Amino acid sequence: MIDQGRDTASVRFVRASLYLPMRLLFRIEHRGTKNIPPTGPLLITPNHVTYFDPFWIAVRVHRTLRFMTWDRALQVPIGGRILRWLGAFPVSLENPESSAYRASLRILRAGQALMIFPEAGRSPDGRLQPLKKGAARLALRTGATVLPVAVLGGHEVWGPQLAVPRPGKVVVEFLAPLAPPAVDERDRAAFEDAASELTGRIGAALEEALAPHYTEGKLRRFA
Repeated sequence: MIDQGRDTASVRFVRASLYLPMRLLFRIEHRGTKNIPPTGPLLITPNHVTYFDPFWIAVRVHRTLRFMTWDRALQVPIGGRILRWLGAFPVSLENPESSAYRASLRILRAGQALMIFPEAGRSPDGRLQPLKKGAARLALRTGATVLPVAVLGGHEVWGPQLAVPRPGKVVVEFLAPLAPPAVDERDRAAFEDAASELTGRIGAALEEALAPHYTEGKLRRFA
C-alpha cells in the first residue's frame, strides 16, 4: 500500500516536487502556516475554487493529511497514484455520504488531518458559496480542531469558466483555528444547532479573509 498522505519521506518528496512548479506558474504564497496544529485531529476547511486547491494547501501541511476526491480521478494511471500518495481517498459522487463519512470519522479519530471543502464543489464565480454542515458534524463528533483556509486568486487561475489553467498569483492563507463546542450528539436538536453555529463560524472566517479580494463587486487579480 502506498503512503496515503502519511508524513513519510516519499510523501514529503512528492509534495516538495510540486512546490517549485507552483512557485513558477502561480507565484504561490502561503500565509499563517503557524496556525496549523502539529498534532491531534484536524479538519481543514478551505473555500473551493479550482482542482489545484488540495495540492496548493497540502504542500505546507507537514503531517499526515487525507482528503476526499472524485473516485474516477483515482483511476487515472499516474495522476491517481500521485493523488493517493498525497492522501486522497475516493468518494462516489452518486453516493457521497456513506463510506466517505465513515472513513472521515476513522481518520479524525486516529488523530490525523482531513481536508474537506464545505462548499461541496467549486465556486462558479470565486465567491464563497453556502456551506454544508457535514464538516461541522465531523468536528463535533470527534472533537477535531477546525482550520479554515482561504485560497485567494485561484478562480482567476483556473475557475470553471477556463478550459485550461493560466499563470497568476495565488495566496493560501491558514486562518485561526476554531475549537468545536462540546455537545451531546444524542441530543439531536442541540447537535444540529451546534453544527449550524460552527458552520457559521467557518463561513464568517472565510468571508472575512476573502473580502479584501473583492473590489466594487468584482474579484481583484493579484499583482
